[in-house]
Amino acid sequence: MAFTSIFESSDGEQRWINQVSKILQHHEVMVQIDLPVSIFRVPATISAFKPEAYVPQLIGLGPYHHFRSELYEMERYKLAAAARHQSQFKSLEFKQLVNQLIEHEHRVRACYHMYLDVEGETLAWIMAIDGLFLLDFLHNYHIHMKENSVSSSATTAHLVDSTGRKLAHGTVLGDIMMLENQIPIFLLREIVSIQCSLPDVEDNLLPSMLMGFCKSLSPIKLIKEDLPSSQVTKHAHLLDLLYHLIVPKMNCSEDNPGNGFGKLGSSSFDTTEPSFDSSKSYQVFDKLWNLLCSLHVGLISTITKPIQNLLGVSSKIISNVPGVSILMSKKKEDIKPEEEVSSDVKKTPKVEEIMIPSVSMLRFAGVEFCPTTGGISTIQFDACAKKFYLPVITLNVNSEVVMRNLVAYESSLTSESLVFTRYTELMNGIIDTVEDAKLLRENKIIVNSLKSDADVAELFNGMSKSVRLTNVPYIDKAIEDVNKCFNNTKQIRMYRRMKNFVYGSWQILTIIAVVLLMLLMALQSFCSVYSCPRMFHTFSSSTSASG
Repeated sequence: MAFTSIFESSDGEQRWINQVSKILQHHEVMVQIDLPVSIFRVPATISAFKPEAYVPQLIGLGPYHHFRSELYEMERYKLAAAARHQSQFKSLEFKQLVNQLIEHEHRVRACYHMYLDVEGETLAWIMAIDGLFLLDFLHNYHIHMKENSVSSSATTAHLVDSTGRKLAHGTVLGDIMMLENQIPIFLLREIVSIQCSLPDVEDNLLPSMLMGFCKSLSPIKLIKEDLPSSQVTKHAHLLDLLYHLIVPKMNCSEDNPGNGFGKLGSSSFDTTEPSFDSSKSYQVFDKLWNLLCSLHVGLISTITKPIQNLLGVSSKIISNVPGVSILMSKKKEDIKPEEEVSSDVKKTPKVEEIMIPSVSMLRFAGVEFCPTTGGISTIQFDACAKKFYLPVITLNVNSEVVMRNLVAYESSLTSESLVFTRYTELMNGIIDTVEDAKLLRENKIIVNSLKSDADVAELFNGMSKSVRLTNVPYIDKAIEDVNKCFNNTKQIRMYRRMKNFVYGSWQILTIIAVVLLMLLMALQSFCSVYSCPRMFHTFSSSTSASG
């Protein structure tokens, strides 16, 4: 994401000098701001995976994106929504609202991580317009939620894009929940309090609208659904409120950025292989087998043809056995050509996964997946019953944007443990294929409103990795127990013994293959000079065809 200099405009330097002088003259740098920085720019290390999930596509709220040219065409529709909301309070002029918001200029600036290259009055106009638009949207959403029509696009029916078409309801919802598009709740509270000084205005409407909005967009069950109104409005913004409604608080002693059980240690899922180049051995055997099959010698053909037919049938049967197909596919990935691997790495950034078996492999090992009625804190593994308990997650068109921005926001909170990020890493680790997503859906852990299970697998496989180490005890304990159970399963131990036996004998098998290859090459040369069919009392395929 490219950023322009604050001095790019002709009067940028003078504006900066005026603002700094104003702050220093009034000693405003000494003012104790009770709101910490809470609205950040998403770092490139996170946004590089999917930039469109972090940058608003239709509606720009706040100073970061208000003046973006591709979004500014929607300005008149934001003005219409702001005017419609403001028209309910005829005794209050819009200019009066702006003047009162100017008094909170420095509190607003303190909420944003980046320097805001706008004058105080301009900033007040931006926050007044965008704040009224957001209140109008939340109010309409709240009304339709009471009428049990949350999924309808009635809340955005009055908005159209530049081509005259109705805006995508999901896109607007996603834009509102983006980290860079947040409006401070204290500012919304100030706007409402100004309106509440007028008659017939509900003073508890804002907390109710914010809670209802977060509840309907949350992919995970909320920790508290009856949070007191006073606590709701103390949160920094909508995304911050949703985050703390989803993520349980942890003790400082638990937030130890040490080695997570799922990444290191003997309890990790064993994926180590013997140290030799399996691709070269595979190529030797493959070449040997192809040469055997190409020889039109009756004695050899009577052996190779039945084996070919048997392999063709057995491979179809074996591939349908749960778990075996997964292991076979992983072996195919192991012998991927080096050039192909390097090209894949260049195309997309590498996302590190937690070392844990996939859903299909765990099911093959006898693990049962069970949904819980709680949130993230209910993740656990019952080793005795071999049951993996996971919270129910609801996925729709807005879920990816919400989850990605929650991860981005969590990474900016230095005092918080990366609980939600660890949860997404866990889901990323156990969901590798479409079959994994399907199994979780069938076990009612995933409520899928997307087009297909493939979209679910793509969503989790593309989630960003953690930006720093973190230790979430109950999640890491579940990962450790799952890996330990999986490694001690009879099926897995038998598979590894067979693998180690084959790999341990690869040198002898390679020597035998080379000797056989040389003998067959000598036989082929011999047959090219002498009449092998007469010697072995058979005929070549070409002779049979002509006869």
